[in-house]
Amino acid sequence: MRYLMELSQKQEYGQIPVAFDNGELKFIIQGNLDNPNHTLYLKTTLGTEIGRLYSDRNGIIASFTIDVVNHSLVKVKRFNSKIANLFYVTRLNYLVTGSIKKGSYKFLSGVKQVATVKTKVNKTGVVLTCDISRPEDVPFILLCATLFTQWHTTPLKLPTFPPIGGNISIKLN
Repeated sequence: MRYLMELSQKQEYGQIPVAFDNGELKFIIQGNLDNPNHTLYLKTTLGTEIGRLYSDRNGIIASFTIDVVNHSLVKVKRFNSKIANLFYVTRLNYLVTGSIKKGSYKFLSGVKQVATVKTKVNKTGVVLTCDISRPEDVPFILLCATLFTQWHTTPLKLPTFPPIGGNISIKLN
């Protein structure tokens, strides 16, 4: 399944829309990570929370936790290596490889590829294309991709607004 996320500074909705590649709105990500007490929320278009990502401690190197409804907590850890920029998603046992700074990376379970994320810059902002093979991984991959992007781009300031109604469609192409 392919999901597109448009990250822009327009702040039209105060939220990050997540859509299928045909433009149909599927999820909304609300919040920001510019402060250790802040959280990202993944919600349906009707406002039902699916999961959240938050920093679980203060310090030079932050550790992040993903809490998805009906699933145990998952942590995102960074390996400190001079050779490679590697991340590990616990419980799911996913290794994130590739270049997060260049915007092209993949999630691996052993040698099997579970998802890929590619970043494209256009006139309105940054568009993330997430190809995810298993439906149960969707919340984890979308929240991780937003986290990694916010680490390497200007932090997005997203005001809090009520949820968007189900009648909005977007074009990310």
